[in-house]
This record gives sequence, C-alpha cells and structure tokens, in this order.
Amino acid sequence: MGHTQSSFWTVVLIAAIVEFYSLLPERNQDLSLSSSTQKSHWVQGIIHVHSTFSDGGGSPEEIAKAAHQAGHDFVILTDHNNDEARKKGFEKKYEGTDLWVEMESSTPVGHAVSFFSNSEKLRNVGAERVVQATYRNFSKSESDPDLFWSIAHPSNIKNPWSRLDEFGPGWEVVNFDSSWQRQFSEQPFKFLLTVGVYPFNEYLSALRFLETYPKDFVAWDEMTRRGPGHFAYLAHDTHSKVKLNQTESLNWPGYLQTFKMASNVVFLKSPKSDDFETRKKQVYEGLREGRLAVLYQIVAPFDGNDWRIDCDGKTFTVGDSVSFKESCEAVITTPVTPFVKVVRLVKNGEIIREVVVEPGSKSPL
Repeated sequence: MGHTQSSFWTVVLIAAIVEFYSLLPERNQDLSLSSSTQKSHWVQGIIHVHSTFSDGGGSPEEIAKAAHQAGHDFVILTDHNNDEARKKGFEKKYEGTDLWVEMESSTPVGHAVSFFSNSEKLRNVGAERVVQATYRNFSKSESDPDLFWSIAHPSNIKNPWSRLDEFGPGWEVVNFDSSWQRQFSEQPFKFLLTVGVYPFNEYLSALRFLETYPKDFVAWDEMTRRGPGHFAYLAHDTHSKVKLNQTESLNWPGYLQTFKMASNVVFLKSPKSDDFETRKKQVYEGLREGRLAVLYQIVAPFDGNDWRIDCDGKTFTVGDSVSFKESCEAVITTPVTPFVKVVRLVKNGEIIREVVVEPGSKSPL
C-alpha cells in the first residue's frame, strides 16, 4: 500500500512540474525579428564584471568566452582596486569579443568604475594611484581629460554611494548584483522562487530579476537636469561567486547566465574598426558621450529598433543635444513581434507621450 501511494504522488509531482513548465512564457530565441539597423554602427557588450584577480569566480579568458557565447562584441573587466589583468596581457580580442580592462575603485564616498586605460598618466602607475585620481576628479581637486568614471551600484545594500548631493559623470542606472541582493534581502521567498524556476525556464527567471529600482532613475533624472555631459548604463557586476563559508563558495549567478540577460548597445560615429585599439576608442567615446541604450535581449534582441528626432530638416540621434520645438518630431521604430509593446517618450523624468504597439505593428511614432 505504501509503495502504491509513493508511486501515485511521484506521478502527480511529475505531472505538476510538466504542467507548470507548460504555462511558463516562451523564450525569445524563436522570435523572428526584422532588422532595420546597421550592425556596423553599433556594438553590444558587457560593462562591470569581476574575475579571479579580485573577488570573481572565473578567469578573464572564461569571462571573454562567456561574453562571446552570449553574442557580445565586448566586455569590460573591472576588478576591485586591481589592474593586474591589464599588466599581464589579458586585454585583447578573444574569438571575436574584445576584452578591455578597467577598475572598480573604492573611494571614501563609495565605489566608482574608473575608465583609466586610455590615460597616459594613469595606465601604468598602479591601482592605488587610479583610485586617488578618481576621487580627486570627483572632488574637483584634480583633472585628467583622458580619465572618465561612473558611480558604481549607487543603491547597493552593502556599499551604496554616499554623496548623492554630488554626481559624477557616469551612473549605473541598473546594477544586477544590487538587484538580486535587494530581492534576497527584502523578498526572500520571491528570490528562492526566482532561483528555483531557472533550471526550467531561464527566460521567466530573468524576468523576475529585471526589476528596475526607481530611486536610481530619479537620481539619474536629477543628474541630467543639472546639465549635459552625463552617461548611464547597465552594469552586470557579475562575480560568479557567492561565499558559503570561509573556504567554500558557489559559482552563481554565472557569467553566461547574466550575460545572456541584458547588455549595453553603444552607437558608433563611424563603422566599427578592424583595429583593436581603434575599436576601444570608438566604444569608449560612445560610452562617454552617452550614445548608448540598455538592452534586455532575454526579452527581445536589438535588431529592428531605431529612433531619432527630426527638427526643421535636421536629424538628431542618441547622444546629440537638441532644443525641443513644436516642429520637432520623434521617429521611433520597433521590430515586428507577436507581443504587445508600450513605447514611452520621457523628458526630464516625465512621460510626455505613450503609445501601445499592437502585435505585428512596426512603427509606433
């Protein structure tokens, strides 16, 4: 009798799992999307990731391999107060994906991502000097035109940015590491369900993590109100390592897992160069000038998206400055998908127009 009951409940459990899986959303890999953008004028990549040179769980080669498998053009390594990966020659092209080495600096007011490698003054002076230069740049006591930086994980539970009365040039408007830490701390049951769903459906698990934090967007709007010259991006901040105790750790969330979820699209002023150093300058110029977009490719790829503003016969694109007039028109194109989409036009943090795009429609505005 006991064996029969055990078999019965096993069958019920298997049936429940199958039924649960059948109700989950489909992954986006099967979507057939039209392409209207020129890939030669934009690149897709990962910003802010950690390796074994600091507190990450993988080598630079493993990180580059994961970025390549996820379909990215570049990945920017940012170990904590450490530039050894650059000194030891890991900054290079791996199977079609460029790996560039920068640094996450621990300053007195919080962590910052320092893009220092293009600076003649800083590229070979050591990590401590880069940290000092970044903080002095923030405090306006020192200026290096070739150094630019961004505030890292501004609302992280453990290490938040403490000087929101003063902003840096860049801002991590989304930080994945902060997102999952916040969910684990504030909604532990939801966090466990998110992790439990992952083996069955990566897509749904990713969607449960893709929760933007309003405070970071409000702060970003405040930065842009104070004047031009700022940039914002999505930071993976992937470590692929969670400490279980003093000697053991878990390689989660993994590099490939997070790299497949989302990325940054950087728009280039000229076609992507075949030269490694030139490509780096192209991408960094686009990043520094704010010519980029945050992409959740786990939901839908970037191909088919395009937008511009037409004013009095002139066309303005991402990163350009434009004075809005009555004659200005926003022209936005989205790919054809089987899903309903909502397109919002936002100015200074306020939604000035919203359009619902029905399945099969391409140009909402």
